[in-house]
Amino acid sequence: MFFALLGYDPPMQWTWTTHRIATILGLPLSGADLPILSITTDSRSVRPGDLFVAIKGDSFDGHDFIPRAIQSGAIAVLTEQESVNSGAETFKVASTLGAIRKLAHAYRRQFSIPLIGIVGAVGKTTTKELIASILRGRMRSVLKTEGSQNGFLGIPLTLLQLRPEHEAGIIEIGIDEIGAMDQHLELVEPTHLLLTRTGPEHLHQLKTVEIAAEEELRAFDYGLRHSIPLAINLSDPFVKSWFERHRSALGRLPHPTYSMKESDGAEHTGRYAPETGTLSIRSAPRASSFSCPLPGEHHAHNLLAAITLSRFFGLTDEEITAGIGQFSTAYGRTEIHSLPNAGEVIGDHYNSNPTSLAAALALLAQKKGASQYHAVLGDMLELGEEENRFHREASAPIREHGITHAWLFGPRMKRLHEELLKSPGLSGPLVQASHFERIEDLIEALKNSIQPGARILIKGSRGMKMERVLHALLPERAPK
Repeated sequence: MFFALLGYDPPMQWTWTTHRIATILGLPLSGADLPILSITTDSRSVRPGDLFVAIKGDSFDGHDFIPRAIQSGAIAVLTEQESVNSGAETFKVASTLGAIRKLAHAYRRQFSIPLIGIVGAVGKTTTKELIASILRGRMRSVLKTEGSQNGFLGIPLTLLQLRPEHEAGIIEIGIDEIGAMDQHLELVEPTHLLLTRTGPEHLHQLKTVEIAAEEELRAFDYGLRHSIPLAINLSDPFVKSWFERHRSALGRLPHPTYSMKESDGAEHTGRYAPETGTLSIRSAPRASSFSCPLPGEHHAHNLLAAITLSRFFGLTDEEITAGIGQFSTAYGRTEIHSLPNAGEVIGDHYNSNPTSLAAALALLAQKKGASQYHAVLGDMLELGEEENRFHREASAPIREHGITHAWLFGPRMKRLHEELLKSPGLSGPLVQASHFERIEDLIEALKNSIQPGARILIKGSRGMKMERVLHALLPERAPK
């Protein structure tokens, strides 16, 4: 069952002032009530009249940039230090990160527009981009998380970008520790929720896939408690188990189910035709077809999720199609590039985990008739104590899909290299596998091996900076 939300109430007029900020943070009022133009954590973007929030990061401390911010015109500073001795209004707090989250929560509460929460271990960013595009088939202005700014700082910074003209917001929510989901949901207060897929993620903190899935599913627990419409992926075993346990409690709460497998018995079943790039959706008593803007079964699944959620807002097939036509992929996620020698490169280098790697390898092999299939793979990070096993197990999809060459970079990829060097036996054909300690050596060897008409996948966790391979193959894509 779907319901349509065709309009929204615009927020009340909201002006940031020094007194308002002090009140929200529970600080004493002092001096004149000065208007604040905007709130920023980047000293380089400070304009006269801004509040600068000094955030401590892993490799920097925003407090070091307070003088620069004041010189650029900041009239107020949010700091964990006793005093900045600047003449600017100073808000002293125990945690500037906690303070900016409080400010963002207060601001978010001025808006009654739909705020869609996207959670899950795999596919969040692409699904978020798809939903934003689809909604633009009807709505004039939609806010979305930029890139993968889905953590403790990125989420409040996104909420602070809400404006009266926005008709909906799509907030990507990422977790890397136990309890993070609850904190993010309390901040965002989503009006709709979608969980893409569970899987191995941040296991250095979450420890096991089961714990990671349990933490992701806390979003659905929240939705059930607060009567929030849920889009439910029955092809995910952890999600399906949650659904079966809570089926009766869901009652009349809108909770459409979807899957790419007919056997799951979902309300909305998708079928992907790779030869035409078409997703067909059967939703009794109707059937629809849409052109997938990205190739691959996994992206067809993301599109099915996005379309299922869009039905909450009563969008027609024509509006959905118009929205899909506006889609552009996020940086480093299934970027398809042509090589001068009739080859093709798939740049999927923003992140990697066992689930997304298997999907990317299937996509690499999907286009038949290539002269070679090269998988250029960097380490999958944050997989915890089982990281060696996860890397070894990546040999199975490499052999299954007939990947001819594997170019491996990083200490963890040594485990995959060892596995690929073993006699394949019944597990698949022999793969030409090479491991490199230096990315420069990998690039040189790869360049010397590429034949005309080859197909290349570049993938790795963000910390491996595998885009360096893409930029070496396509210098025009390198940042200037």
